[in-house]
Amino acid sequence: MQRLITGLIIGAAWLGLLLYAPPLLFGLAVCLLAALALHEYGAMFYRQPAEAAFSPLFIVLGLLPVTGAVGGNPLWAMAGVVAGLLGLGLLTIFSYQRWPEPARFLATGAFGLLYPALLAAHLTLLIHLPEGRAWLVLLMVVTVGSDSGAYYVGTRWGRHKLCPAVSPGKSWEGYAGGLVTALAGVLLVGWLFFPDINRLQLLFFAFILTQVGVIGDLLESILKRGTGVKDSGALLPGHGGILDRIDSLLLAAPVLYYLLLFGHGK
Repeated sequence: MQRLITGLIIGAAWLGLLLYAPPLLFGLAVCLLAALALHEYGAMFYRQPAEAAFSPLFIVLGLLPVTGAVGGNPLWAMAGVVAGLLGLGLLTIFSYQRWPEPARFLATGAFGLLYPALLAAHLTLLIHLPEGRAWLVLLMVVTVGSDSGAYYVGTRWGRHKLCPAVSPGKSWEGYAGGLVTALAGVLLVGWLFFPDINRLQLLFFAFILTQVGVIGDLLESILKRGTGVKDSGALLPGHGGILDRIDSLLLAAPVLYYLLLFGHGK
């Protein structure tokens, strides 16, 4: 029940932002979301005292591509990644003797500039595309439908493990339930609210994004398993941390953005 209540509150707040927030306000909300995700990422990987002291600066560097995307220009987001890598490199060079494992510190920080920072920036980039709000709503329906369907079907009927070495709790039955829920949800929402978007296109996009969401979910499971934590945080009762809630969304957002950008969307 706690998981359901938390999910409904988060979903309502996110839907309100998608439908009614001006692009600038939405971009600032994504910056806050990314800052929380970066904090959880840093807490998983930077546990040594010297590394933990770096965490606030890591969040600042990670927010560079996210803030760069607020205006809707992907070039500024990429410039933010380059600036963040430059800052991370300089920090590692001039503080080399402080870190117990400088190479791991550098590699972990560089990956953090991409995940979750650059991936989250694509949420803001999406809202600036034609019909961007509609596509963001449909992306929400896909990820929430897929996650919810997989969780409830997998919990009740899951027997065959999907990827036991990475995430023992996920099953093929849950995967199928998530896919069916995502496809049905997208068709329903598209029919009710976005009649101008082609149905076959909706189904194709929903299918692709569901697969990508599963990969994003498993990717975060690898990070948690590698750092020995069950959840990325404890901010969301019944769900864990921010990264636990948006892991599917993070990878699906840029895939949808480039599908639309390269002329497949209308």
